[in-house]
Amino acid sequence: MPCYHWIWRAWHRLSTDRRESLLLFGTPFGGTISKNQPRGTPWSIVKMWADHHHLTGAEMALMDRCIIAMDRVFAQFWADKNKA
Repeated sequence: MPCYHWIWRAWHRLSTDRRESLLLFGTPFGGTISKNQPRGTPWSIVKMWADHHHLTGAEMALMDRCIIAMDRVFAQFWADKNKA
């Protein structure tokens, strides 16, 4: 819905602060393969965004819950991609 585009924009803009985990896989001949797995956006970064944009407490809470959900979907996408 267009009225929630501001949350989508925030999630994209905050992507540079999203943490990643390094996954290492061993191969049969002693080699290793490494892949990054995204993790969630830190709450402190979401809070700084909300403060910078003068969001109300309710707007901050909504954005925080949405970003958590979007991060989960994004992490699952990468997990599925790494399995393939």
